Amino acid sequence: MAYNIDPKQQAVRDEVREFCRKHDIIKKGVELDRRPEPAQFPFDYFNILAKAGFMKYSYPTIYGGGGKSGLEYNTMIEEFAYHDPATSLLISIQQLAGQPIIHYGNDYLKEKYLKPAANGDLIMCFMLTEPEAGSDASNQKTVATSDGDNYVINGEKIFIMHGDIAEAGVLFCKIKEEGIRDRVSTLIIDLKQSGVTQRTLEYKMGMKCATTGHIKLENVLVPKKNLLGELGKGFRFAMQTLDGARIGIAAQAVGIAQRAFDEALSYSKKRMAFGAPIAKLQAIQWMIADMSCQLEAARMLTYKASLMWDRGEKFGTEAAQAKLFATEAAGFCVDKAMQIHGGYGFIEEFSPIGKLYRDQRVTEIYEGTSEIQRLVIASNLLK
Repeated sequence: MAYNIDPKQQAVRDEVREFCRKHDIIKKGVELDRRPEPAQFPFDYFNILAKAGFMKYSYPTIYGGGGKSGLEYNTMIEEFAYHDPATSLLISIQQLAGQPIIHYGNDYLKEKYLKPAANGDLIMCFMLTEPEAGSDASNQKTVATSDGDNYVINGEKIFIMHGDIAEAGVLFCKIKEEGIRDRVSTLIIDLKQSGVTQRTLEYKMGMKCATTGHIKLENVLVPKKNLLGELGKGFRFAMQTLDGARIGIAAQAVGIAQRAFDEALSYSKKRMAFGAPIAKLQAIQWMIADMSCQLEAARMLTYKASLMWDRGEKFGTEAAQAKLFATEAAGFCVDKAMQIHGGYGFIEEFSPIGKLYRDQRVTEIYEGTSEIQRLVIASNLLK
């Protein structure tokens, strides 16, 4: 059993575990992972998760959300990631796109976009990354020019989760308007309109349940009333949103690490070699011990950052620390689980270790690479 620092966490774990048992999420995750390319977005599965309330878990109740705390939300993500990491990602994208609207949107934008997104009736995406703006996220080439009551958008976005099918997106771009500095701003864009081209990126290494898209924008109209917050504050909005999202990725990594650890522990007790279970071998015992330490340290860093978020404290450094350590700890744990399983880990017919290995790898990349997390941590500490 995972350690809780708050009694509410166990209720979340029980809720998710019962849902996963009822819907056989482990089996469902494998089926979605193995569907042929180009992988189609799992609309039916998305709707099941949405109707159960997981897409809106921490949305404000006034807009139809569950009103859960950050700690409860991240515990939910952790538990889903234990059963199927890609399912936890499918859920978290709706949260990622909703956060800027929750914090910076006016009543009109919240009513129009947040309420339907909470129920899963509107699939949204977070449109930040571009072909030349990944880690260097401020280097936005997508441009909005003023045209009466509208902005005309031109540019492209890549590696956008759900970007291949999303109906609306939180778009980060530079606005060209007389008297306005050329800085990043944020708009909400309706994607099902003329000038928008969406396609699915194929042959992902892992996390295949949640599809990833490439979006081209050619003379796309966005009403100026869809501006999110103040002009020129978009980059700050993006970074503040990513601070929270990084804790979610850390939670995802904790769930992956816990599953890898449990699988390795169980297998080591059953696998016989040299006349005894391999758990009797010191080499295996040391791997198990190291995995347990990495896992528990990752869990505590993740919960600490979650609590700081809930208390309204600054948590940028702690979010980066949790994301950095937890994702690399998950990498360590799945690698050791693979070593303990040997050939039975390498062949996915026999165990989930290969899928965990593939799903885990992106956690060290998205929402800021491990290298970016180190830069964030060091720059904050050296101020």
